[in-house]
This record gives sequence, structure tokens and C-alpha cells, in this order.
Amino acid sequence: MKRKYILQFFSVFLAILIFFINPVSSYAAENYTLNSVEETRKAVSDEIVEIAKAEIGFYESDINKFTDWYYGRNTESSWCCIFVSWCAAQAGVVDSAIPQRASCDAMRTWFRLRNEYYPIDSFYIPQKGDIVFYNVDVDGTDNVNHVEIVTENGYLLYNDTICVRSIGGNTSNLNYQGSQYVMEKYRPVDGPKAQVVGFCHPSYEKGEQLIGKINTYSDKMRNENMKYIHSKFISLISYLESIWYDIFNVFYNTKLF
Repeated sequence: MKRKYILQFFSVFLAILIFFINPVSSYAAENYTLNSVEETRKAVSDEIVEIAKAEIGFYESDINKFTDWYYGRNTESSWCCIFVSWCAAQAGVVDSAIPQRASCDAMRTWFRLRNEYYPIDSFYIPQKGDIVFYNVDVDGTDNVNHVEIVTENGYLLYNDTICVRSIGGNTSNLNYQGSQYVMEKYRPVDGPKAQVVGFCHPSYEKGEQLIGKINTYSDKMRNENMKYIHSKFISLISYLESIWYDIFNVFYNTKLF
């Protein structure tokens, strides 16, 4: 029981720290209404999926509008994780339901610290708007090197294979050409080509609790240097989260999640 309280305390500490180093964003919504928790969760999950789907077919180099949003300047980077964060920002729930991260492992750690991560062997059933982590190397480990947004509830049968349907950036097109597209695909969860490592169920009810098109104005108010400094602060927070997760596991010699 004490472990749980220690974990919660440090998680709250990190949340407060993130709040103070992150620029304050203001939001506006058109035709919005205040909703219950479940209505809010569904509204935001639907919104973030639609935002992601609107980008299907996007193709550009590793310096693009998503990396510019994250780093504030031309910076070459893998951007599958950045794409998920960007979609969350457009929906008004970045850092409340989904963190702003450039690393898949750092994003997974953020969810783990909040007990919102479910490994594939936990028998969790994915829901629309969930975040799914993949190991595209299919090497039998739980290493993560790709992340996407689940677009349909549950598991689906596709070409006689049990799959999850998701959309992500920095991936190949449907002909498996290139690796810099935004695409929606069926990904196998069983068999020799199974890539799914685990799922995260974001706390969308912590969002703005508004229905309507949510716009963020913070990006317009921050110059490139401030965005770049912000990205460095995020890297520092990710590092602290990773250290905390590792230390907690070593000292208590137990698997927390």
C-alpha cells in the first residue's frame, strides 16, 4: 500500500513540474456543451481519431509540420510519437490525457506512471482513441519503436488474422513503400508477424470537457526559440520519469505494471 502512495506522490510531483514548465495554452470551442465523464471521453476519442484520419496520405521528409510543431525549428526526427502528440494538441488534451513526447518509450513510461498502460498479455480490449505501441522488429521483446492511435473498438479479423486497426505517422504506405506517410492499417496481434506490445487508455475525461472544434492558440503566441526550449524541457521531464520508473522497480524488486 505504501508503494502505491509513494508512486502517486511522485506522479503528482511530476505533473506539477510539467505544469510549471509548459506554456499555458488557451482553448476556444465552437458550439460547445458541458458533458458527463463518459460523454466527454467519447467526444474526445472521436475527435482525436477524426483529426488523425484527416492527415491520411500525408507524405513528407523527417522535417515536416509535425516536427516543426514539436521542436519549433527544422529538426530531423522520427515522428510517429510526435504525430500522436500533435493530434492530442489539436484536440486540446495534450499533457492532460496524452503527453507531448518524441520517444515511444518515454510516452509509454508516462502512461505507466499513471497506471494507464496495458501490456498485450493483460487481455485488455482496445477502444477507439486508445494509444497502441508496436515492436515492428517482431523480436519477441516488449521494446517499443512505433506508436499509433486505435481507430475501432476491439480486435478485428482481417485476412484471417486477428488485428487491431490504427492510424499513425512515420510509417509506410499500404504498398509498404517508404516510411514517412500517415496511414491507417490493420496490425496483427497474433502469429509470427504480431507487432502489438501494449495499449494505453488515455484519461480523455481530464480534457476540456467540451464538444466542438477545439483550437489551441499557444503555438501562435510562441516563437521558434521558445518552442525549442520547451522541447528540451520535455526531454528533461521524460528523463526524470524514466529514472523514477527504473529506481522504483530496482528498490522494490517487483514488476509494477
